[in-house]
Amino acid sequence: MKLRNQQLSILATALLSASIASAQQHDHTAPGKAESSGHSHSEMPAMQMEPATATITANLAPASGLKIGEPATFTLTLTTLAGQPITHADLQAAHTQKVHLLIVDPSLSDYHHEHPQPGTAPGTYTFTITPKKAGEYKLFADLLPSATGKQEYAATSFTVTGTPSPIVKSGNKTATVDGYTFALKFEEEKFSAGHPHMAWVTVTGPDGKPFTQLEPVMGAYAHVVAFSEDRKELAHIHPMGEEPKSDTERGGPMMEFHTDFATGGYKQLFVQVQIGGKQIFAPFGIEVMPAKAHSAGNAVTTKSDDHGHSHDEVAIPATLEALLSEVDARIAAIEAAITGNQLAKVHDEAFAARDLIAAIPGKVDSLSDGESKALSASIARIKQQAGLLDKFGDAGDAAQTKAVMAKFKAEIATIRKMVAGKQSAAVQDAGNANCPISGKPVGSMQAGASVTHAGYKVGLCCMGCEKKFLEDADANLKKALEIAHGHAH
Repeated sequence: MKLRNQQLSILATALLSASIASAQQHDHTAPGKAESSGHSHSEMPAMQMEPATATITANLAPASGLKIGEPATFTLTLTTLAGQPITHADLQAAHTQKVHLLIVDPSLSDYHHEHPQPGTAPGTYTFTITPKKAGEYKLFADLLPSATGKQEYAATSFTVTGTPSPIVKSGNKTATVDGYTFALKFEEEKFSAGHPHMAWVTVTGPDGKPFTQLEPVMGAYAHVVAFSEDRKELAHIHPMGEEPKSDTERGGPMMEFHTDFATGGYKQLFVQVQIGGKQIFAPFGIEVMPAKAHSAGNAVTTKSDDHGHSHDEVAIPATLEALLSEVDARIAAIEAAITGNQLAKVHDEAFAARDLIAAIPGKVDSLSDGESKALSASIARIKQQAGLLDKFGDAGDAAQTKAVMAKFKAEIATIRKMVAGKQSAAVQDAGNANCPISGKPVGSMQAGASVTHAGYKVGLCCMGCEKKFLEDADANLKKALEIAHGHAH
């Protein structure tokens, strides 16, 4: 999958107990619905996890007496609640590894992602790290036991001698590591917990050009982990969509991911990639606003991005024909901005076209599995190109903007061919006032958001809920109709 943006999705937001021996199940679909096949790669709405009964405990030796800057070899012991050892044979692989260790110090600055090797005794695993900070490090073992088929975290800790460093709430949106610059951008300058937000990470090489040579690492082009300030909330983020099929494939420069933080407050993120055989960790600090209620109504809302400008969130037309006509209007506006050397106007129209194109799957019927996958891949490329139009437009780079625009138009033409004659049949409005997925008012997060199924148009709070709706469309349609008739439970 070359030169394609990698969509990322928070697969698990697990609220972990402060107790060092606690563990939590993290689900990759929705609360109460387990995913048995390991890490999912589909975009999904909010996932706020409920505590689950732990099946594995973790203990670490040595747990104290460690010193800053001195390599330390640890033995991790994993057992069942009854004390039986958890061996490699008792675990399933997730992203090429059976044990992922996510380790961080109290200042949230010294992060390690390790994969221990089985020790000599059953249920033991060894690894070596060099701690750079003092204080109590938290270790979370990300596991997929074969006995349950459900992932969980087994947590423990170790202490490094000395006075812990305070957390520095950097709030940085860029990070440069080994000459490579990573830029983090959210669709809103300020955003709150409790609902999804799109975000992008763009990688620039030491030569100042977009970097397209990200190497596969653990079966993906990037891995992201986020910790809350108190280290009780852990967000483990993995790529969604098509994964690299061989070690020779390359990705970048832009990576897209779908975030949904359960709580507000400061979060420390680490973006892990591999370049030239070396793993690189780019740190970011973000502040998430507390969860807040959304007002009802279909009014168009305004968002602000990291450049300080705002853009209206586009309303989604009811029919495919009307949607494509609106896309044409946005394309014409982009071309007029380029011709008139008003590149600062490009981002609004590019993002509007992107959002319109992303709504197409809910407007068409009779797509085969192959056609659906091809459409999803094209939409992913549209999202990447919209981000590049924004970047080059804001930079005043006319040549690059024109080059990306040519690809943008070609991709839209391809999508038109895919959906020709696939217009959904005449539908009736389900009449639901609230989204059957999130329970929030229809259109409260994206005006006009809806999905069509079995002759009904079902209102959604935002198009981020479309994927979840389609996972069990019949049941979700039934729920929407119950909401409409006041019978929802």
